[in-house]
Amino acid sequence: MKLTKLFRKIISKEPYNDLSVFFSDFESFEEIPLISRRHRLKLLTKSIENDNISEFLIGLSFFLMTSIRMLSVTKKSKDIFFAVSFPDFDLFAEQGVLMPHIFVYLAAVSNGFVEKIKAKQRTESSREMNEVKRHFARCNLESIFEFYESRFHDSASGEDIIRIYAVPKKLGV
Repeated sequence: MKLTKLFRKIISKEPYNDLSVFFSDFESFEEIPLISRRHRLKLLTKSIENDNISEFLIGLSFFLMTSIRMLSVTKKSKDIFFAVSFPDFDLFAEQGVLMPHIFVYLAAVSNGFVEKIKAKQRTESSREMNEVKRHFARCNLESIFEFYESRFHDSASGEDIIRIYAVPKKLGV
């Protein structure tokens, strides 16, 4: 796979092609998917076996997270909370692909966000949590992230809303 082809056919069409999107004035939070259109995801299946697409996308999300964290220091925007989120498990159920999103939350608004999620953690891991952790482990990234689950029942849709957050640990601090 040529990275220039990947960039031209997928990344150049996504909002994060311009990393300044992560430093926009959000009212609260934003979740930017790595691939926003399923037809673009099909382009990856031509280069990567389905079993490895989730790992490729997790690796790409790690690269993006590292890049935007370094940019946040140079832009004096240290007060932004970044994580990798998984807000949709339908694609995984259909195609076996986990679609990471880059989760951006202004720190001024996000105070206590992780603590609230930690307080609601279940003692046993869910199927979704286990799946996300398994793919991070296959990328050798599980040890540098903390994983949290948000789950609630939406009475309007009658469905459980599940989000898994992979929050980078503060290393060397």
